[in-house]
Amino acid sequence: MSVKPDIKQWLAHFSAEFISMGGSTRLGRTSHYGPLRVQRPFFPEGGDLQHLYLLHPPGGLVGGDQLSIDLKLGPKTRVLMTTPSAGKFYRNITDFDQGQHVSLKVGDGASLEWLPMENIIFSGATAHLSTQVELQGDGIFIGWEITCLGRKASEEEFSSGSLKQTLSISRDGKLLFKDRLHLKAASLLQGTRAGLQNKSVFGSFVITAEPNFDYGEFQHAINEKITPAFMAITQKKNVLIARVLADNGEDARYAFESLWEALRPLVLNRKSCPPRIWNT
Repeated sequence: MSVKPDIKQWLAHFSAEFISMGGSTRLGRTSHYGPLRVQRPFFPEGGDLQHLYLLHPPGGLVGGDQLSIDLKLGPKTRVLMTTPSAGKFYRNITDFDQGQHVSLKVGDGASLEWLPMENIIFSGATAHLSTQVELQGDGIFIGWEITCLGRKASEEEFSSGSLKQTLSISRDGKLLFKDRLHLKAASLLQGTRAGLQNKSVFGSFVITAEPNFDYGEFQHAINEKITPAFMAITQKKNVLIARVLADNGEDARYAFESLWEALRPLVLNRKSCPPRIWNT
């Protein structure tokens, strides 16, 4: 007779409000419980734009663990948020999903750059990731999500488990973009040409703008550098969408970081300023 282990769910939450004071972005009211918080803010570009690092010291989620992140940017605030390392969703031996749920509210005249490291979905995980972005007025969102299925470098395939992933973006209550994925391990979606084409890493990068940019030429140049990975860029009304398929997270990040560096001056009128933690 098998006995299920004693399940202890680890819940963690972080919320923050940002306000503009005298042209500077300030971290206002915050709250947290569990192992989820931020380091002190950095201002490498001046006081109007704040760089923050979101920390989850355990580094990974097992069955029943849930992370909740809630950011509210007031009018004319500017924030860039990233993470110091990849998120990990480990093999689940419980009846409870592992989840990360992100709510991002961006006020009129504000901008949020949401640039986390990749999430690694281990074989046997039952991961649920959701990100909801709500823009007000002419608020701008620049953000990406990179997902690694298994650990190909260690020859660990994503052979069991599942992934549910949702990204939605709205402006003043009107939906601009919605992406939904429900993937079961070893499904046809992983290998088909219309699916992941046997790539273990995929990602989406969304910018809520229409920059004057020759993305066809840029896409060609990037794809020559990251072969056999590849990126595709589509400009729709009010939303630019880039997608990448790769064999490793480094190629996916390189493609998206390069696109961010090219488009940031056009969208935010700022030169690229990579977070220092990306160099560690």
